[in-house]
Order: sequence, then structure tokens, then C-alpha cells
Amino acid sequence: MKKIFLFTLIVIIAAGGFYTYKEYNRTNKDLKNAKADVNTDVTSLIAAFEKDSASANKQFIDKLVAVTGNVKAIDTNGNPVVIALGESGQMSSVQCSMDSTYADEYKVIKEGDRLTIKGICTGGRTEEMFGTDVILNRAVIENKK
Repeated sequence: MKKIFLFTLIVIIAAGGFYTYKEYNRTNKDLKNAKADVNTDVTSLIAAFEKDSASANKQFIDKLVAVTGNVKAIDTNGNPVVIALGESGQMSSVQCSMDSTYADEYKVIKEGDRLTIKGICTGGRTEEMFGTDVILNRAVIENKK
């Protein structure tokens, strides 16, 4: 009886240790070579969230979204760097929190450049005075046009 109990205890401890090791060493999937679930442009993506945010959430949240548009602003003050895609003069934009693994690729980007950036969509927020912002996390540059 003691041997069965001891064996069971050892198996439980080993399984717990293995699980802890796997979780501690877990990394995010590299999005650079991943195929986008959705391809769209800035105007269409923002319009989807402005028209019906509940429907847009179902369509885009937790999906890898590739969005094409002009660079409206670049915020290098934080980590990660945030590249805003959108039309100048418009309040709304797609806020792309860039993956720091590929920092060298977006250091050469300038306002006005036309890009396709892909990232995991975490939703959008609409504020009457500030427009709609759609958020992409762990974003990478797919191509520069």
C-alpha cells in the first residue's frame, strides 16, 4: 500500500514539475511567417468596428489580421513601439503594437509610408471625441508598398 502511494506521489510531482517547466519556457508564436486569418485595409477595419462592434469583435478578435494603410504616426516613447495606420486628418486609426523581435525592420519606417502590418487583434474602442482605434498586438511588417 505504501509503495502505491509513494509511486502515485512521485508521478504527481513529476507531472507538476513538467507542466511548470513547459509554462515557464512557453513563448509566443512568431507571426512573421504566419498566414493572416483576415486581410483588409484600414478604412474597412475601422468601419467594421464603428458600424457594429459586437459583430466586429466576433469577426476579428484573437485573429491574425493583416491591414494595409498609410503610416499616420509612430510612437517610439514606449516599449513596444506603436505604429498608427490611418488617414491624416482622421481621428480613427489602427494602433499596431510592434513585436520588438523585429525592431530593425520598423526603424526605417516614416510617416506617410504605405504598409501592410499584421498582428493579433484585441478589439477596438470608440470615443466620440477621439474616433475609433482598433488594436493589433505583437504586430510585424508584412510588406512595404
